[in-house]
Amino acid sequence: MALKGICQVSCLASLLFFQTCYAQGFPYPGQTLQIHTHFHSIIGKPTWLLILRDPESQRVLPYLFEPRENDNFWVAFSTAHAYIVTVSKMKWGPFAVINNFCGLENGVITNKSFFITLTGNLSPNVNSFHCGVLKYNDTPFTIVGSQ
Repeated sequence: MALKGICQVSCLASLLFFQTCYAQGFPYPGQTLQIHTHFHSIIGKPTWLLILRDPESQRVLPYLFEPRENDNFWVAFSTAHAYIVTVSKMKWGPFAVINNFCGLENGVITNKSFFITLTGNLSPNVNSFHCGVLKYNDTPFTIVGSQ
């Protein structure tokens, strides 16, 4: 129950942050982590906590994904050219936890976005599913508002 409250506050803070960035004409949207799932089955009610941090500004962006359907599409945004995945944790209640889920916690990532594909049977057994992680160079572009 406490986790749900924390996640709601984190999501609200993220929304307010993005509104502020948009209002100020955020010059560069940063990198993206695109996540596609195509599970055969999902055991229990897992939650995936993904936390990104900008090493320059120390800005933290938490994301909480709840796989309830076999097919999902999610996007996590960073706010800079460089970011760190500080937490990637899949949990099934208090006892079944996979830390560094998909091996994303791996130092500073610069000018790279991820395309993550999850398949198989999502369960606490790491041999029952597959994480495919493709890193690719991002080309900076400018988003221009209407004049």
